Amino acid sequence: MADLFIINLCSDSIAFEVKSKNRVNLDLISISEELATLMKMKIRVSLPVILILEGDDGQSITIYPSGRLLLRKFPTEESAQEVAQLLSPKLYSP
Repeated sequence: MADLFIINLCSDSIAFEVKSKNRVNLDLISISEELATLMKMKIRVSLPVILILEGDDGQSITIYPSGRLLLRKFPTEESAQEVAQLLSPKLYSP
């Protein structure tokens, strides 16, 4: 299966950025609990414009309605890729 996203290191090198290859408009409030459970993380912020999930290890996932993700404190691109693969069916599938 082809990836539904593109992943890059952010310009400031403190996070990985994931963008959907297709246009999406997510209802972050309605999917926040499901994503938190899937990622085994706590919801730090849940608003219509931003969802921030945070793990006990300090890792965080910021999700925007456009499907853009910022993955902070993930040590390698491979670890960020695994997270993006896990989330992509919930965020980017038609």
